[in-house]
Amino acid sequence: MMFMGMSGQQRQEMRVSPSLIQYTQILQLSGIELRDLIMQELDENPALNLDETPLCPACGDPLRRDGSCYRCQRGERLAEREARELVEPEDPDEAFDVFSLLADQRSLHEHLLDELAMLLDAADMPIAEFLVGELDERGFLGMPVDMVAASLKVDEADVERVLAALQAVGPIGLGARDLRECLLIQLARWEAQGERFPLARRLIEAHLEDLGHGRYGQLARALDATHEEILAAREFIRGHLRPYPIAESIDLAPWERETGPGAVAPDVIVRPAGDGTGYRIEIVESRRYHLSVNPLYDALALRVAEGGEAAKASHVTEAESEVLQAQVRRAEAFLSHIHERRQTMRKVTAYVLQRQLAYLESGPRQLAPLTRAEVAEALELHESTISRATKDKYVMLPNRQVVPFATFFKAALSVQDLLREIIDGEEKPLSDAELAERLAERGQPISRRTVTKYRKQMGILPSTLR
Repeated sequence: MMFMGMSGQQRQEMRVSPSLIQYTQILQLSGIELRDLIMQELDENPALNLDETPLCPACGDPLRRDGSCYRCQRGERLAEREARELVEPEDPDEAFDVFSLLADQRSLHEHLLDELAMLLDAADMPIAEFLVGELDERGFLGMPVDMVAASLKVDEADVERVLAALQAVGPIGLGARDLRECLLIQLARWEAQGERFPLARRLIEAHLEDLGHGRYGQLARALDATHEEILAAREFIRGHLRPYPIAESIDLAPWERETGPGAVAPDVIVRPAGDGTGYRIEIVESRRYHLSVNPLYDALALRVAEGGEAAKASHVTEAESEVLQAQVRRAEAFLSHIHERRQTMRKVTAYVLQRQLAYLESGPRQLAPLTRAEVAEALELHESTISRATKDKYVMLPNRQVVPFATFFKAALSVQDLLREIIDGEEKPLSDAELAERLAERGQPISRRTVTKYRKQMGILPSTLR
């Protein structure tokens, strides 16, 4: 039988408050995303007020009423030439904005296309764009020329001509289709500078595989050369050429900054303290945007809340009163979340920098092992809070380099740096197993397989080719 009815019962359950949800969403926003959210909130809630402070184009500090800067005495009177040298603005008369200061993080692809546009006719640019888009992370062209021509319905000769232009403007070897072509492009550059080594060219053109396997006697007989000449050619290849057009991120330095792709602006600025000891932390959005509750709305809400004659004198209906108070509460909650975000980011940054002082002063090799869980435990916060506070955030270091916040948590970076130091100082080429032993002796125990992975990521040849 089936019975229908109603019954009452009590139970407890945990629910996340809407306020907490909004705070966690605000905390994980980057500086640019937060700016967009602030602008959206200003459009939707008239009870929220924005005071945007003009900042010095030289140092970024708030300007005084006369337009001068207290810190550097420049301000609006900063000379056009000095402004260009200090912040490189697109428009020297444009007011300082840290977002515009570092937003021009142009990618290698964009720079290549700009260069090619000056060398090629407009009709060739679709081919150039296609080729640039087909480059892999190492700079190799993965698609054969005939397939490119077929895809674009153009002559192979046109594709070859555009490819030659591409190879001339990018990192040496860019656009090569394989290792052999990559090495030959680099060799041609050396030859153009007067460094000629005919035996090296013959080895690369026809005997690269034998060279990699160390068949020096066989090569000597095939090329009618002595064993010593083969070894000398091998050393020239090792010392002057590399297997990839883009072996490491540093190879991109002339074309793009190491702050990541696209528009990147710092969320946190780290400056040396005024007394010369320690560092000062600045949260970017707090420097530019000063939010408050609109004084008119705040006063009206207070009158309505008091009731009596004050409420009547405001001439606000009951429905308008409810809307007014809801808008003020919303503005106050939003301001509270912004303030809490700022305090959390400052707290996390201060602890991380304290742990990574050696990195700030001496470079990546001194990066200390650090995890988000360690930071959470030390600050008595949840690990998810630390993740949100650092996710997609960027930090401007005292040397003006902008790095992802995640950089401070990359313990493997010091291992790779130590690996390069060992390889640079080796008397004879060490195998990956021997490199693993050397790393273990210096306090970085990792497996041979991991050494191989790091070596490939860094673009370092195996011991047989070094």
